Amino acid sequence: MPSVNTSPRPPLPGAGQIPYEAAAELRLLLSDGRCVDDERFADLFADELFTPVDGMSPAENAERSYRGLRHVGSRMEPARELVSTGADRFFSLHEWAAVVDPTMVSMMTIHYNLCIGTIAALGGGRPEIDALLGELERMDSIGVFLATELGYGNNVAAMRTKAVYDREADEFVITTPGPEARKFMPNTGLSGVAKLGVVLARLEVEGRDEGVFPFVVRIRDGDGTCPGVRVQPLGDKPGLALDNAITTFDGVRVPRAHLLDGGEDVVAGGGAGSASTRRLRFARAMQRVQTGKVCLTSGVVAAARAGVYIAVRYGNRRRVASSGRSVPVMAHRTHHDALLAAMAEMYAMTFLVNAAKRLHSSGRDAGSGEAKHELAITKAVASWAAQDAIATCRERCGAQGMFSRNRIATYVALAQGTVTAEGDNQVVLLDAAHEMLLGLAYTPPADAAPDMAAPDSLRTPEQLARLFRHRERRLYDDARSLLADTRRSGADAFTTWNTTSPRAAEFGRAHGVRRAVEEFAEAVARAEHEESRELLGSVLLRFALAEVSRDASWYLCEGVLSPDQVRGLPDLVAELDLRLLPHSEELVGAFGVSNDLLGAPIASDDYFAAYDDAG
Repeated sequence: MPSVNTSPRPPLPGAGQIPYEAAAELRLLLSDGRCVDDERFADLFADELFTPVDGMSPAENAERSYRGLRHVGSRMEPARELVSTGADRFFSLHEWAAVVDPTMVSMMTIHYNLCIGTIAALGGGRPEIDALLGELERMDSIGVFLATELGYGNNVAAMRTKAVYDREADEFVITTPGPEARKFMPNTGLSGVAKLGVVLARLEVEGRDEGVFPFVVRIRDGDGTCPGVRVQPLGDKPGLALDNAITTFDGVRVPRAHLLDGGEDVVAGGGAGSASTRRLRFARAMQRVQTGKVCLTSGVVAAARAGVYIAVRYGNRRRVASSGRSVPVMAHRTHHDALLAAMAEMYAMTFLVNAAKRLHSSGRDAGSGEAKHELAITKAVASWAAQDAIATCRERCGAQGMFSRNRIATYVALAQGTVTAEGDNQVVLLDAAHEMLLGLAYTPPADAAPDMAAPDSLRTPEQLARLFRHRERRLYDDARSLLADTRRSGADAFTTWNTTSPRAAEFGRAHGVRRAVEEFAEAVARAEHEESRELLGSVLLRFALAEVSRDASWYLCEGVLSPDQVRGLPDLVAELDLRLLPHSEELVGAFGVSNDLLGAPIASDDYFAAYDDAG
């Protein structure tokens, strides 16, 4: 682990109750050693483009977010370098962007990751393609990605958009054959913004269906939509001003050089090859979706951390009358219980997402096997948790949390969008869990039942980790048994998987929770300062006990926990809360955001004065 640099000492929000070195170590552990870029990104996003402005229309907000995207592009390294060699910085960029402009982070991952990343990987090095990449890098055009079709949802392999090769003209003619094949919700709707897109279409050569290929297609120029392209805006998406639209092609001509991923051989008459070759080619075309899962999950967890930071600071300053005296609302158990639970969950999800980033950056194939499962389950578990945490923060801030200038309300839509984007959570979780149940690139944990009868077993991270491994293994065995029984009954494939899916989903989530606990425990073990190690250990217990409480009935029925232990869980949690409450601002300060960047009145030291300043 990188050593803590204590000189000079930058301000740490909320620090003061524990030594500076311990507070700095909390930040270093949460950032996975990447907080060296904090100052750079804080400066990048301090521009007034990222200050909330009331009264703007969705189109005006979208245009403003595109200006923000261009501002980021002008200050960062070349796009191809950023998406190919700077994975850590790329993920950090999404985290900071999500905190200040949830709309822009969606534009960013589409432009940089899905569009530039796909074109560079599948066509870079060819003069015609490099010229298009230069256009995107300069942001003369904004990149978009058109895969999903209206009638097929996540089943992009079944898409029907056609690209027919015209041998005489040496061009492709892209056509939408029916209303169900229209490209659904790419951000192509805003006039005045040139758009260059990666379009996935079914290649047809002399009547032969050669499978799905990516093409580079000009969607809009500065004057409007290009010939043959029809864009139907989808209207408002409350909270996110992305210019989503339905896009249709009617005989759009595309140069042969704009076909990506080795399609030249197919056009020359070699054919698309075997079914496995086609599957691999399609997987390559969709490969950046795996990176997108990490980008968006990193972003929404960062937004949830910012929401917790705001809510905790406000809770410690908002005073209420109680039994004849004035106390911070955070002093009430019903208030701090919810916020400390959200804080502990975001600590855990941060360590889980950090592991996904390392896995993605390791060079292993993120499109198959273990990496694919881990990225999918991390995306589902972490973004659901972030959505819950953001909703909790919004509620605990009362009416104040409903206003965009206090930021939290803007994170609600980001969370809802992330749960759906880059694969709907339920779908990606089930897909990964089903493959794991079939034994594909997964080995279940050994079933060593914990000795929960031992004294203080629920206060011991090692025993709790064994408890979560036991739960994952038991759910795995149960789902496998149900799968086998259903098959033996003669049920067809749909009935078999439909019967197993609820247990598969429970198993998949259990795997994600177990991984989060293990990653959290490793972070605690890396802490060198006693104060930071003890605080982290308490936050880990807070998260773990909340998860045990969530599934207490299962543990009780399994005979792993006794009725007395289950009844005692609320008291254990309350004991941890009393230990963490005095350090709540130090703990959220370690998230690395500050109100200098956020500008949320309720997160200010004096929110009365902050409202005067905002006015």
